[in-house]
Amino acid sequence: MPFDSPAHTTIEVLLYTHGHGEITYLFGGSDPEKLDALEGLLREAVPNSYEFQRVEFHPDALADPDHGSIAGLEFEGQPRSPRDWQTRLTPYTDFYGPENRYRKDKSNSTHEGQTKTIPLATIAETMARSDIRVLYQALLTPYDDFTNELDAYSRAIETGSVGILDQAINALAGYPDPEDIRLTATDQTRLEALVEKDGRHSFIMNARTVAMSEEESESENLIRTLESAFAEVSGTTYDIRASVSTGDYGQTLFEQITDRTIQHPTYETLTQRLPGTQTGSTGIVADPAEVGSFCLLDGDALTSEGSRAVAPTSAAKTGLRLPPQSVLGNYQQPGFKIGLPLTADKTPRNSPVAVPPALQPMHQAILGATGSGKSVLNLSGVLSNHATTDGPSVLFLPKGGNAVAEYLLAHHARFDGLDDVVYFDCSETVPALSFFDIRPQLEAGIPRTTAVQDVADHYIELLGQIMGMERFERAVRSPDLIRYLIHALFDPVHGSDAFSHRELHLAVKKMQQDGSPPAVSDAELERSLSKQLDTDARTFSKIMAGVASRIEKITIDARLARMFNHVAVDEPTGDDDATHDEDGAAEDTPQTPHFDLGEYLDENVVIIVDTGGIRTAAQRAIALAILSNAWSALKRRTRSSGPETDHALVNLYIEEAASIANASLLKELLAQGREFDVSVTLAMQFPSQLAGADASAADELLNNVQSVVSGSVPSDFELAKRLATGETDAQTIADRLDGLRRGEWLVKLPGEFLGETPEPFLVQSLPLPPGHPKGSMPLAGETRSGFESARDDLEARTIETVGLELTEPQTAEDASQVTDETDEETVPVRVDSALPHTKRLPGMVSYEEGGHALLCADCETRYSPDDAGLEQAIECCHSRSEVDPDDIPITDVNLRLDENERRQSEWSDQALMFLQAVHNASQFTYEAPGYDLLSDSMIRLQEYVGVESAEVDELLEAGLLSQDTTRPHRLYSLRPEGRKLIGQENQHGVHYGHGKGDLDESTQHVLGVEVTRQWVEQEFREDSESPVVEVRPYYELREGSVPVAGFMGSDTDAAEASSDFEQHRLDLAGLDVDGEIVVVCEIERVNHDLRRAAPSDYDKMAACDPEEAIWVAMSHSEAHEILQALNDPLEGDQRVEKTYSESSPVQKFRIDEPGFTQMHTLEQLLSKVREE
Repeated sequence: MPFDSPAHTTIEVLLYTHGHGEITYLFGGSDPEKLDALEGLLREAVPNSYEFQRVEFHPDALADPDHGSIAGLEFEGQPRSPRDWQTRLTPYTDFYGPENRYRKDKSNSTHEGQTKTIPLATIAETMARSDIRVLYQALLTPYDDFTNELDAYSRAIETGSVGILDQAINALAGYPDPEDIRLTATDQTRLEALVEKDGRHSFIMNARTVAMSEEESESENLIRTLESAFAEVSGTTYDIRASVSTGDYGQTLFEQITDRTIQHPTYETLTQRLPGTQTGSTGIVADPAEVGSFCLLDGDALTSEGSRAVAPTSAAKTGLRLPPQSVLGNYQQPGFKIGLPLTADKTPRNSPVAVPPALQPMHQAILGATGSGKSVLNLSGVLSNHATTDGPSVLFLPKGGNAVAEYLLAHHARFDGLDDVVYFDCSETVPALSFFDIRPQLEAGIPRTTAVQDVADHYIELLGQIMGMERFERAVRSPDLIRYLIHALFDPVHGSDAFSHRELHLAVKKMQQDGSPPAVSDAELERSLSKQLDTDARTFSKIMAGVASRIEKITIDARLARMFNHVAVDEPTGDDDATHDEDGAAEDTPQTPHFDLGEYLDENVVIIVDTGGIRTAAQRAIALAILSNAWSALKRRTRSSGPETDHALVNLYIEEAASIANASLLKELLAQGREFDVSVTLAMQFPSQLAGADASAADELLNNVQSVVSGSVPSDFELAKRLATGETDAQTIADRLDGLRRGEWLVKLPGEFLGETPEPFLVQSLPLPPGHPKGSMPLAGETRSGFESARDDLEARTIETVGLELTEPQTAEDASQVTDETDEETVPVRVDSALPHTKRLPGMVSYEEGGHALLCADCETRYSPDDAGLEQAIECCHSRSEVDPDDIPITDVNLRLDENERRQSEWSDQALMFLQAVHNASQFTYEAPGYDLLSDSMIRLQEYVGVESAEVDELLEAGLLSQDTTRPHRLYSLRPEGRKLIGQENQHGVHYGHGKGDLDESTQHVLGVEVTRQWVEQEFREDSESPVVEVRPYYELREGSVPVAGFMGSDTDAAEASSDFEQHRLDLAGLDVDGEIVVVCEIERVNHDLRRAAPSDYDKMAACDPEEAIWVAMSHSEAHEILQALNDPLEGDQRVEKTYSESSPVQKFRIDEPGFTQMHTLEQLLSKVREE
């Protein structure tokens, strides 16, 4: 729609949304005849594939008389010095480019290691997430040539005559010699910025945005998130800031948008030059290199959510040219099948491509976001490879669940059974590894020292992976001492060739308790152990505590303790070791389960390690323990037969590999692929997710992996550069990675020996294999029944031969080996913290039970298990704005009962913790966002400590807890027996007194006092015309205290002892400057004695002769009951003559008596407090 005719052509840029996830992006101009030229310029600025449409639109189309409220934001230029508006802003090209578009973090932040975000993308992303109408406008009109002003400012800086005072001095005393002038670093920067500014071709630029909503707070909150949208456009001496407009000012700003009002520069007006004034101007002067930041939006710079909202059309959706058939044919053979190759127009070929066995020791990576189809691709590949190769395939499946069932069904369908499968469901059965066991290594001729060193190194890394290497290595001497102790237990004279983790733990305890290291025959090792003792008691204690805390990461986890405590029993050999029946025939000797990958190296078997449903640290530990076993087995095989021997290929398939991809053990396996005849397939989301743990991990992984199959990975340009070739550049790869759909993959494969390496190409996933429950040929009928029977046999066979059940009872012999009545396989229950129990936690945060720490779920950085740590974990890779406040739990509970006291109680730990949390909340121990008594239901506390509703009901029935109210939200109070149960019964008497609550004060009353206090503060103390200068809760009308004798008997005695004293305390008082009472408040709860209690409270208030005597009732109906009790008291004269019908609102009460001038309900006051 045409503009009103301005002096110059004006260009308008608009972004707007109606709040339904769709954004419209418009360019317009004041001269319709120049639209063709404008479109031509835009086509040069964006990819050719972008679609243009001509529409008629005016900003007033968003106007709505029922919009409720408008909040706005106007951006302005603020030079550090009045003439700094002539210096350079950040050019748009600093934000644009592949490294910025495909950055690691699209959070709009610019911390170290991150790249800048295109400024307008911030506004577009916010619009994409908004449920309300939002409009952004930028207006550009040419600005007069100010080249002369640029030159003049440069000369003024160079001659030291920038300010008026400088000019006056120079005029009187003469200009200094140029050689005597020493420019500051800031002035030097100014000169450089002035040189870069294009004063001949610049624009006046206005940028503003408004949000419209029925709720004023909603529109204002959204606008405030955009205040720093253009902060990064600021130059070194010229800032871009924003001012917020609400109410009438917001409406005025919207009218300026609809009128397309151009605000001209006001940098150097007289008022701007006055001392103490801001030099900001909503008319921003920007040259051609700068205006793009306010106008241009690249769809590739948005997250998927923002991209969907703007809906740019991109060339990334096209395919890649396939390699010549002479090259492609080398990969259309048996092996790890990837998919059907796609032509340039994305037409699938019939013959699938695969990674042939000869290339598999160069390793594979399968990359793709959650839901891209990695698991299905891996499943098809494992099935085809199992049919092609002769060695074992080991699958690590940390997701468990459907992935395991789908593979087993497909395997059964293809291979007609599960006889060649070993399956560990680690939630119930762990592999019967013999971790601290060098017997197989010694039998293979590996030197003892090497074998022991390998075990020690692998164990140390395993502990580091569980605990986090940075934290693990903080205690510098602890890892060394653990190594020494492992070497000592393997001592050829005093030790053994195999031992359990329990024995290592006992050795640590013994050394910790009496300073006695294990006996060893190696003199050097003996000196190393003795050196640890050659220190003061405090240092030694600290070292041993560090050792114990580290190895107990295994001890306190039931699964890990079960696995690492297992020691394989040597099989009986010869007639002397066999048992015989009465006829002399040899009987079978039951064998303990034992798992060693070395026994499967020449078998075509599939071994599934299902770690779904167990905590992440245990998943990593089990995976690394099996990889350690694989390393040892492969080393033995290579030593026995030589590296030149053709061995059966061992395939390791690791899903969610990012969690262990930086482990040295895995890196060694990758590096030794050809020598060991081992192939490793790593499946993860994207390599750069490793950088948070180890900056070199992604590089090392890609260096050691030659076959890469990647789904859509839109934020990893480093990956694109890795996959690029001389013919296919990084930008082309990045575009294709961004445009892949589910089931489409970009493939880069290695060349055969001295053969041609194919260019990257695209493939389509293979159809789901027969047997897959979601495929076209699922198992059914007798075949399905046969599968169920085969799976039962598989699980039974695994347990009988190679697995350790977690349900196995502990024997008396086992129990005797545990000292200090400590069960190594039992995790101690923490009752000082809610984190191990909470049912509410932000999705981006997880809790590590073993280490009692909070983890960022994205990068697994650890934080302290307290409120500050929780805040830091959220902000690590996300922001607080993404979190539902109810999902932020309390962290501290601090239940005082020890373990024996809790065991003697009939109540669960969670029930006791809930009682403690209710008590803490009533004492205002917690603060928002964890728990706010003024706004949060105590159902939140129930969720935070993990207590079930049924047990809360039992606490109520047992008289330990009472429910005060469900309005304004559910509140509980501890009954005397409940306080006694958690050891809090004696606390109230100590604190009872001036400024403190009552002995048996309910939580609802506590809430009422606090809400009333805040309201009186706002209504009276902050009113300049009110004489109230101080507000005191629980104000005593006389000095004294409750007699101590009152607390020597029962709780009833205590309540009676405080009753008389209570009559001389006010719930709340407002005092003037002389300490005289001006306002009194009574927060009244209705009980059976209301007709006596309410008049007594009235008399107490009236005796103070206040200007205001304010009553607060818990509800509308209770307000009427209180009024009736004052009108018809049980004893004495009538206190209040008036009464009102029960339908009359409380705010309409018009009573003016000495002890009654106002009445409010608690919810009314709470609403007023929240408004403020």
